[in-house]
Amino acid sequence: MESKARGILLDFDHTLFDTDRFFWVDLKRALARFGIPDDAWEKSYEAIWSSGYSLAKHLEELARLGAVADPPTVQAMREALESAFSDLRPYLFPDVLEFLDTARHRGFELILLSFGDPAWQSYKVRASGVTPYFTQIVYTAKEAGKAALCAERALQYRELYAIDNNPADLDAMKASTPGLQTYLICRVEPSAPEGEDPLVRDRFREAAKYLTIPSLLTHLRCHSLKEVSLSWPN
Repeated sequence: MESKARGILLDFDHTLFDTDRFFWVDLKRALARFGIPDDAWEKSYEAIWSSGYSLAKHLEELARLGAVADPPTVQAMREALESAFSDLRPYLFPDVLEFLDTARHRGFELILLSFGDPAWQSYKVRASGVTPYFTQIVYTAKEAGKAALCAERALQYRELYAIDNNPADLDAMKASTPGLQTYLICRVEPSAPEGEDPLVRDRFREAAKYLTIPSLLTHLRCHSLKEVSLSWPN
């Protein structure tokens, strides 16, 4: 019997959550107040990001590099930062809650597929207040792991959408699930990648990198969730 359910697979970072403003602007600025210089921040981030970012790993790497004095200081910094950033709702893009409400009202089940360290991703999702909107929340620390997760869920839905800012992830998901309706969302201001101001570059630091990844398959493009049509194409 064919399923009558409709689902939307949503990415978190740079799709629902303004990750660069949180991470590269505000969190970086908060660490600077603890005396962490920019070069140590950059070097420590580059050392640990590929294994799945977490604040704990970042602080441990800063300690290893000698930018933080001792383990008690690391723990004190972690507690202070987690307290300062306990409410991450302001980092949701302005169109997110209206879209999630509308989609649920129209009968869609919402599934969050998020890449990264599960504990760190769970912290951001929970602190941003979106957990109640989703019927499923899945974290994967495996590169290109979303495609297998998408294929596993495809048979449960008559209609299935995917919205993501990463062309490679959308390509892999669409290849694994040919009937998938895909939206490639870009939250980067058009002039940002060419800007000379380092603060502007940091504001879109990671999101801008996805502009250099070619799309091998065809996806609908948008800059806002308001552009996503919730009417299945004929």
